Amino acid sequence: MNARTPALSVACGITILLLVGASSIAFLSSQYGDGPGVGILGVVSGLVAGLLAAVVVGVTADRTEGWLATALVAYGTFGATFLGIGGLQYRNVPGADGLFPFRIHLLTSVLLAVVAAGVDHRGRG
Repeated sequence: MNARTPALSVACGITILLLVGASSIAFLSSQYGDGPGVGILGVVSGLVAGLLAAVVVGVTADRTEGWLATALVAYGTFGATFLGIGGLQYRNVPGADGLFPFRIHLLTSVLLAVVAAGVDHRGRG
């Protein structure tokens, strides 16, 4: 195990946390309306799924090769970038809201994921 494995594990866990949490909140709020319980359930479901994904990736990341390893890098990079930009906006860093409307926020995360996957795949080849 090297330093890449825990970093990849955490990054993939973050991505799953964001996707499952947001999906759960969207689904529950459409069924039961908005309320604090919906947000709590969404965050808890995201945390559980994210922790499970982080453990699975941490155990199996050293054995993955080729495109699967590159896909894990891209997936983890997307979640970490998306969370990082969201953190800038949450902390009200001057100019972050104007620089990263949601469309640009999402596209920046995807672009960095593609670049990271390309760099990772080239480094393995």
